[in-house]
Amino acid sequence: MSAVSPLDYDSLESQGLLRYLNINIPLRNVYDFIELSRNGIDKRALLHLAKTIDFDLSELAHVLHVSERTIQRYELKKKLSTEASAKALQLAKLYARGESIFGDLERFKRWMELPNVALATKRPKELLDTTFGFQLLNEELIRIEHGIFA
Repeated sequence: MSAVSPLDYDSLESQGLLRYLNINIPLRNVYDFIELSRNGIDKRALLHLAKTIDFDLSELAHVLHVSERTIQRYELKKKLSTEASAKALQLAKLYARGESIFGDLERFKRWMELPNVALATKRPKELLDTTFGFQLLNEELIRIEHGIFA
């Protein structure tokens, strides 16, 4: 039995996450995610993520809690802070999970844009600026995966 719960680590989601960031390193368990966060992801990976999930720089800055100008000033190989890297990884993991559940990234991106009754009529994308928002979205994805709709 693994010490890492299925909610923390899923091989297919991890592969999707890596594709979203355009990085090629093995992520075998949650500790690899922690290490990647600590080491930081670079601006190039962040921009690849933004392009893949259709985020503009302003939206990305809001989620990462860094200024848009700070992101603009970074060199392509400059690493983000641990906190910003962890948020970017959470974002990539959420979208990978959404793609897996919805069967298509475009369908999941549309879902993220539409007001949702189960989320107090907020657009899911609006909730990405806090850890609690990520948690709520992950819980909603679990309900969708199991066919439980609000």
